Amino acid sequence: MNIGIFLKQPFDYLDTPQIKWFYILGSTTFAIVFLLLFQPYGISKEMINPMNSSLNKFLFFASVAFSTILGLSLSQFFLRQLFDFEFVNNKKYMYWIVIEALVLTLINFGISFIVPDLGNNFEKELHLTFQLKMFVKIFLVLLFPFVGTVLYVSIKKLSNEIQELDVQLKQYKSVYKSSNHEQVLNILDENENVDLKISINNFLYAESSNQYILVHYLKQGEVRRHIVRNRLKKFVIQSNDFPIMQCHRSYAINLLNVDYLTKKNGKEYLVIKTQNSTQHIPVSNSFLEKIQQAFS
Repeated sequence: MNIGIFLKQPFDYLDTPQIKWFYILGSTTFAIVFLLLFQPYGISKEMINPMNSSLNKFLFFASVAFSTILGLSLSQFFLRQLFDFEFVNNKKYMYWIVIEALVLTLINFGISFIVPDLGNNFEKELHLTFQLKMFVKIFLVLLFPFVGTVLYVSIKKLSNEIQELDVQLKQYKSVYKSSNHEQVLNILDENENVDLKISINNFLYAESSNQYILVHYLKQGEVRRHIVRNRLKKFVIQSNDFPIMQCHRSYAINLLNVDYLTKKNGKEYLVIKTQNSTQHIPVSNSFLEKIQQAFS
């Protein structure tokens, strides 16, 4: 997808209380595990410093967890609504990540008056340079659970869309086949002469090849190919009375023979399974939306 198009799309990854809590608790868990495992930012030295008791270490990590939960809860459930960042596009939400890191920095600074950082050097924490460095650290750590949450929501939404499409597809096929059993599809050439006659149930898909289309169909259980001089766009128009829809700039598919939708290497495919082979037909997002509209 073009990055410009993506940035203009609505940010709908943190749009429910459940997902927001998933992000908040996931960020808190990630921060604690990251600090314990890697002990960055000088924490490793403080962990072996005899001046830091076990209680001090516990309070430090507890304060990190508390400030993260408090800061992100304020950000997601109050501040986003207050500053009108609830319904924005992806580009605008990028600014909110910076604001969120700033909120966490301020809360962490406030808590340090009660629970000092390891090393007990509070005067150092009062310097602006120290807090700027802290802001950068918090921002970088926050990016990982944020990206993880976005990926999780994207995969979950895609899975739900695939399941919904499967249900719609089965209903669509059932309704069409009950009223149009064994209807004949006449495949025309560029002069609108009949070049091939096949049952609609045997037609699989058509593939564009310059001035020609390559028709994939079943004959006696075997996949056959037949080339016709015609444009794919014109073929789709000529097949308007049949459940044939363009799914990609180079492909038009018979919805009756689609088994399911899948995603492979970041791309979506409509899958047709025959007796001896499995065909993966690429599908573009714009055409997928039209197919879903046809089902509804």
